[in-house]
Amino acid sequence: MDWTALFSNMDINSLVPECYAKWRPFVKGGLAWFLGELSETRQQEILADQLALGPFAKAPDRLEAVLRRCPTLHKLGQILARDKRLSPELRQSLQRLESLPPRMNLDQIKAVLRREKIDLSGITLGDKPIAEASVAVIMPFTFNDAAGRQIDGVFKIVRPEAEKALEKELELWPDLGQELERICNELNLPKLEFAGPLSEAALLVADEIRLDREQIHMRRATELYRDIPEVAIPELLPWCTSRVTAMTLVKGKPLAEALSDAGSDKMQRIRIAEKLIDGLIARPFWMSETWAIFHGDPHGGNIFYDENGKIVPLDWSLAVELPKHDRVAIIQLLMGGLRMDETAIFRALSELGISSNDEKLKASSQWAVAAIRKGKFPGFDWCLSVFDHAVEFGGLRLRAEFALFRKALFALLALVEDVAPKASTDAVVVGSGLVRLASEWPSRAFANPFTRNWSTHVSTAELMKLCTDMPLSASRFWFGCWSDVLDRSDEREKISRGAESECS
Repeated sequence: MDWTALFSNMDINSLVPECYAKWRPFVKGGLAWFLGELSETRQQEILADQLALGPFAKAPDRLEAVLRRCPTLHKLGQILARDKRLSPELRQSLQRLESLPPRMNLDQIKAVLRREKIDLSGITLGDKPIAEASVAVIMPFTFNDAAGRQIDGVFKIVRPEAEKALEKELELWPDLGQELERICNELNLPKLEFAGPLSEAALLVADEIRLDREQIHMRRATELYRDIPEVAIPELLPWCTSRVTAMTLVKGKPLAEALSDAGSDKMQRIRIAEKLIDGLIARPFWMSETWAIFHGDPHGGNIFYDENGKIVPLDWSLAVELPKHDRVAIIQLLMGGLRMDETAIFRALSELGISSNDEKLKASSQWAVAAIRKGKFPGFDWCLSVFDHAVEFGGLRLRAEFALFRKALFALLALVEDVAPKASTDAVVVGSGLVRLASEWPSRAFANPFTRNWSTHVSTAELMKLCTDMPLSASRFWFGCWSDVLDRSDEREKISRGAESECS
């Protein structure tokens, strides 16, 4: 089936922002190849959806219909749904993917529960499912606990057809990576590596249908947020299996929808957004434990605001377990930025991924320092921009876990910007780190000065070096600024000479 012709009729190019115009053929070619590799039956289903939309359907609606038929593309749509670089019409269409009307009926759900050998005695199922996601459906139920109290719960059930579709799609990812690399070469786009990262990412995304893994993540998250009153995690209930998660019902709405309905003022929105950043980024990052757990899929449909005013992260199927080694490397990157030290930035980036070209990665390190000279504070937002530049232009390949971490941050920060554009990620994350550092300081006086076994992931010796290097850092900053001025002056002179030669 020729999907390229269909995309021409859909005007898919209009969906890619103008700033990424050169990538439009890449997006169209990659999507056409992916759909063309699906089974004939699934391609016919996708085509039937397109015909059902009629001849005058808009491009965002047509794209939404394609994405909801493919679990992996559905997940991509959820990630992009809050990205302000996309048109409002496309974002509104993609946001519908965050929670869909259920297609499974009560009899089908009972059949799945029976196959999972779940005893429904004492349980009263609802009349119908209440929501559907990319691979699962949510079914409400009630039961009475030992004290005779009625408890509201939900079954999160993997949809059998979505499980099969996801498995087949993930098998295509390694070949898709090779095809994307071929398209890049053909279009003379930056040479990015896709085959290896997509093969590794497929192993992680496969956890989406392993709900026993979700239950492990939820137990760890419950421990993490036990002392944080602003964040709540649903309680697991006894009827869990590898394809069913039973948990308490969250009475609330998606965060953005709840705040919109409540008509919250700007300051309240900022406070809630800062709680979100603190709970899902700062708290796990500033942990001293060897492994820190982060929510791997924090799009708008998975972050609820309950009736008690608490933030409730749902859907823990995808979780990122970031080792202390990576958190140490991020801190080294930040400290390299504070010292204006390109060599330290290069070393930190090399710790976080695999460099295919050291010279290109050194150029990305120079770009990172130049960004600071232009007014970018070397904080968390700066770190993310450095990662992106190093991947696109520096030949850096992030490990699968760290790439998933970057994806999760992208989705979360897009939601934060949607809820409260004025909220500052750096103010919350860096501020939380400084509070931790202050609490550690008395103990540091009696500890090994070279150990990084602190929740701030930096040794006392490194902090002292940061302080003593401040005069040198200031010198680097000002010499760099003068160098930038001279470079711009040379460029203007070259342009002026070129204009004079043309006139003559």
